[in-house]
Amino acid sequence: MRWLIFGMLLLASTAGCSEETEDPVPASTELPRSVTQTIGPEGGQIVLDGATVTFPAGAVDRATSITITATEEAPPAGFTALSRVYECGPTGLSFAQKVTMNMVFSADGSPATMFWSSGEDPSFKDVGGALDGNRMAAQVGHFSKGFVGRKNP
Repeated sequence: MRWLIFGMLLLASTAGCSEETEDPVPASTELPRSVTQTIGPEGGQIVLDGATVTFPAGAVDRATSITITATEEAPPAGFTALSRVYECGPTGLSFAQKVTMNMVFSADGSPATMFWSSGEDPSFKDVGGALDGNRMAAQVGHFSKGFVGRKNP
């Protein structure tokens, strides 16, 4: 009799419980926030969450550890960002051959361009860019931060 009562209590206590044990978004589908990769004199490419950096042969003279980070930073005052702000490092690294920064952005029908900070100088300069659908590519001669957007009037 005790086992019958115990079984009924156990059944009653679990009746409203859910068997859902899976996370609705598995951790493995989360995009990385940054990537570090070694690029040598032969060139190469780094891809991260909407950004691609292409290094032509000769851009760096030796194997160099490169980090690209997709930040959550807001654009600087006076700008509207249409992409994430990407930080590329080591900050200030200059290239013998310009590298191509390519970013996905949200086109809103207004003109857009790529902005790139000037090394340690926190101001952003218009570096132009070539459009290909919702992607913009521009060449940069050094690493710092950049985004696709426009200056506010």
